[in-house]
Amino acid sequence: MPTITEIRHVVKSERYWIFVDGQYCTSVRARTFPALALAVGQEISCDKVIDLEKFHWKHKYGEQAWEKEKIRIDRVTNIIETKFPRLKVSVVGFGADSNAFLAEHPDESGKPDLLIEGRDSGRKYCMLEVSGTEIMRGDSYWVRPDKLSYAQKHPTEDVWVCLHYSQPSEKLVFIRPKPETEYRPSEKEIRGSIEHYVEFSEHSDEHKNADDFFDYLLSKRDLK
Repeated sequence: MPTITEIRHVVKSERYWIFVDGQYCTSVRARTFPALALAVGQEISCDKVIDLEKFHWKHKYGEQAWEKEKIRIDRVTNIIETKFPRLKVSVVGFGADSNAFLAEHPDESGKPDLLIEGRDSGRKYCMLEVSGTEIMRGDSYWVRPDKLSYAQKHPTEDVWVCLHYSQPSEKLVFIRPKPETEYRPSEKEIRGSIEHYVEFSEHSDEHKNADDFFDYLLSKRDLK
């Protein structure tokens, strides 16, 4: 059985080099290395090490987390279409309508989950990324940097982020990224790994409540 024979920490690159059977296999990110639980003497193939690193977050969260994400997407879709029957909300994000493990990554990181358009007109209103947790962590709103970066790179798509919290009572929070702002992420330790998030507060200009988002949709002519 292949065995890890050496692990070398390369501080400058913030990565760990993994050697299997005396040969360099791959490198893993310092921020995910503790959660991978790799050790010298461990029996594991190089291909398996590469898979663990490449799809670390998918392995870490698993099917249960994806099912919760799908529930959030379905719930937000239902809220919008119920309030605005003349709108159609379509799932367009990579894997957003499935809780199956997909051994690949999207062509472009950060693409939103939903497209909102006129049911009859086909007019595109905006794109909506859905995220959140059952219970809000801390007192700020966390958004992954790639979601903000995608919004800034595609200004014509008018990308919003919706954070859905189900407990202790349902709450929707909307974030509308600014095109020119350089967002600086914070490090958050989750399940033994370091993740990067940009934090927003109630006082952030980007922060909008549900009524703000609904008013935005109402501002479109074909909903009046």
